[in-house]
This record gives sequence, C-alpha cells and structure tokens, in this order.
Amino acid sequence: MSESSRPEPFRRVLGKSLLLILLSAVLGTGLLILSEFLPADPMDRNLARSADIFQATGKFPNLHTWCSSRLDNYSDAIMLLMSGTVSREKPAEYAMLAWHGDMGDLDPVQIFVKHYIDGEPYEKYVPYSRYWHGYGVIYRLLLQVFDYHRIRQLNLLLQVALILLLCWEMYRAGARGRGMMLPLLITWAMLGPAVMGMNLEYSLGFYVSMLSSLAALVLFRKGRLREREEMVLLFSGICTAYWDVLTYPMAALGMPLAVIFCLDPDGNLPGALKHLLRLGFLWGLGYGLMWALKWAIGTALTGYNCFEDALATLLLRTSGEAYGETVTALDTVLSNVRYFFGTPFSWLFAAFLLGEAGLLALRMPREKAAFRALGMRLLPFVLIAAIPMVWCVVTKNHASIHFWLASKGLIVTVMALMCGLDQARRALTGSGAARRAAAG
Repeated sequence: MSESSRPEPFRRVLGKSLLLILLSAVLGTGLLILSEFLPADPMDRNLARSADIFQATGKFPNLHTWCSSRLDNYSDAIMLLMSGTVSREKPAEYAMLAWHGDMGDLDPVQIFVKHYIDGEPYEKYVPYSRYWHGYGVIYRLLLQVFDYHRIRQLNLLLQVALILLLCWEMYRAGARGRGMMLPLLITWAMLGPAVMGMNLEYSLGFYVSMLSSLAALVLFRKGRLREREEMVLLFSGICTAYWDVLTYPMAALGMPLAVIFCLDPDGNLPGALKHLLRLGFLWGLGYGLMWALKWAIGTALTGYNCFEDALATLLLRTSGEAYGETVTALDTVLSNVRYFFGTPFSWLFAAFLLGEAGLLALRMPREKAAFRALGMRLLPFVLIAAIPMVWCVVTKNHASIHFWLASKGLIVTVMALMCGLDQARRALTGSGAARRAAAG
C-alpha cells in the first residue's frame, strides 16, 4: 500500500466525520423546509389519481403466488400522505414533525381511499416526528408531474438501470469485481425486482445500499478506495438515517462492506478485523448521530419534544415483546430467514454455494498453514454475513412484527457468503499456481 493511500489517522477522520454529519443535518433540514413551498395542487391531483391502487389492492397484497412477494401499501400510503401535506405558513414545523391527515381508527390505506375517492376531509392532523422522512423531498418533486402508477414504473426502471450500472462497474474493476457480478444478480433476483420496483418503502434501503456499493467500485477503479472508503460508509449511514424509515438499514452497511472486502482484501486477519470495525463504526456514527440530530433540530425548531416519541419507539422496537407476547431471538431470525428464502431463486444461491464449496474442496491444500489462511480469508465475509442476524436479535420487536420488511436485510448474508467463497476460491487458485510455478 502506498503512503498516499494509507487511511487518515482516526482522530482526524472522527473530527471530519462529526463536521460532515452536522452539515448533512443542516442541509437535510433546509431541503425539507424548501420542499414545503412546492405547489400543493399538482400533488393533490396526482395523489387523487393514485387512490385506485390502494382501493383495489388493500394494505398488504401479494404480487405473486409462487414466492414471498408482499407489497407494503400501508407504508407507501402513509409516505404519500405525508409527502402531500405541505404548509407555506409553518414550513419548519411541518417539515420537522411530518404532519399528515388522520381519520380515527382507519389505517393509512383506508384514509387514502376515503379522502381521495370518497372526498371525506381529514378529522385531524397527527405528527410522525421520529424519522427525517427525507424521501418526501423526492416524492414531492415527482408528484408535481407523476401519479403513484408512473412513479412505480419509474422506480422499477431506475432499479434495473442501477443494477446494470453496478454490473458494468464490476466488470471494469477486474477479476475481483467480475466475481461479484453473479452474486449481485442472484441477490437481486431473491429480492424480487418487480416487488422492489412497485413498493416505494422497500426502495429506500435498496438505493442507499446499491449506490454506496457503486461508489466503492468507482473509487476502486480510480485507485482511491482506501482513501475514501471511510467516507463511503459514513455517508451510507447518514443517507440511511435521512431517507429510510427503519426498513432494512443493515443492507446499507453490509452491501458496501462486502464489495470493499472483495475489491481490497486485507493481508492478515487482525488487519481485516480492525478494518471491518473501523468502517462499521463510521457507518454507525453517521446513522445514529444523524438520526439523533433530527430529534434535536425538530425539538429546537418546533418546541415539540421529538426525543420523547423517538426514545419510546426505540425501547419498544428493541424489546422482546410483540402483540403482547414474548418473542425469542431464534424465532425472530427464523421467521425472517423463512420469508426471505421463500423464492425459487434461493436454489440459485444454494447451487452457487455448493459449486464454490466443491471447487474449494478439490483445490484444498494439505498444509495446515494454507488451510488456516483460507479460513482467515473467509472470516470477514462470515462476519459481514452475520450483520442482519444480529440486527434481528437486537430489534426483536420490529423484526418479528415486520418480518416481510426486515428480512430484506438478508441480502447482505447472501451477497457476503457468495462473494467470500468466490474470493477464497480465487485466492486458493492463485496460491496453487504460484506453488506450481515455484516447483517448476
């Protein structure tokens, strides 16, 4: 590693990171406030044109009968209701508290239909202050021109384009990058491209995780990955806190980590573990501090105690109870695994693992030192693969209730295991060729 590519001292990185998080929070607040001044009439017209989807399909329709394919119209409806609620008179308050219309005991899908099809007025407005709801900036711009039908079509096209761009950058990255192309395509297939394209809530974590991975690939091709990888993880955490609403945030951590460790593996296990912890810490710093700044800024600008709602929800989501019953870590993990792997594309994942494991077994050296080196090469990927499982254990309440949502974080497990085995097999092939050349 050249001197110019060595990571900065951690104290300097930490100071820079804190400043960037603060600036991001200020910028994010400004964007939300500015979006309150967008014209409301075009949004209302396009939202009214969108209501037939919710009326026809309800809260949680299944897109396919042959695989896990639940759409979360419940969340999409509330996200659109909030995006369509703007106030030029109180822009800071509406931006920070995310007011939206409410009708007694009705859920967001029913409210959407009652308001936009039946013409019934909202009974009251309620806040949803614990998230940034940064997606509202994009949705309000899109709703100036498109209805929900067109936004979903555009969403699917953008996701296909992003996957193709990732494959192109992987191809350009050389042998290590090309080894990630098939794992990426299998991972995407297991997510369900049509499901992801037709659900706005699912797309939030998808874009952050894939764009972060794309940034790592571009930096690698330009020879600047080790210089900038920490900022990639930091901004992945910041953007997750700003755009996402606790869907499957670990994808935004694990996907770029898997890509980075494929492209630029460490030569020894202690270095790899230190590398992993450092990048993970910076992602967590960006995610946690950016989220906490939402509560601080919201409270300061509005006088509403955003901390109270946020902390109460945090305690609930990390508790071991769901719907009044105790949930265990094992049950939570298993429910997520069962749902995520409930697709025929899981057979592609299994076939890939078996094929790579078979090639490893055929080329496995007899020397204990080489065997140990292979295990050390795999361990970072195994740890990355475990990240979604740990998240399920920590957030038992959320992950057990919203298993169809939280389970999508398992794309990290799938991608990391496939990439890890591929990289181990490539390393073993390379070392075997070197031994034969030395012997000859």
